[in-house]
Amino acid sequence: MKKVLQWTEQITFYTGLLLAGYALFRIYLSRKGLPPGACPVDDNRIWINLAIACLVVSIILSFFQKKKSSPKV
Repeated sequence: MKKVLQWTEQITFYTGLLLAGYALFRIYLSRKGLPPGACPVDDNRIWINLAIACLVVSIILSFFQKKKSSPKV
């Protein structure tokens, strides 16, 4: 079970990072064609929300993993 949680946590973390990078790239590209004052984030809100959700799930899963106990001196 510990391996499955660690594996799932890693995959959701990297998926969140990839989605965030993709969202930022799309915002950068769409900003070039928009007039001044227009918000490029509105068109890419779903990608930002998915990235945030994946990263939050990754953080929550990291709390369920047991910490390695250090030997007491």
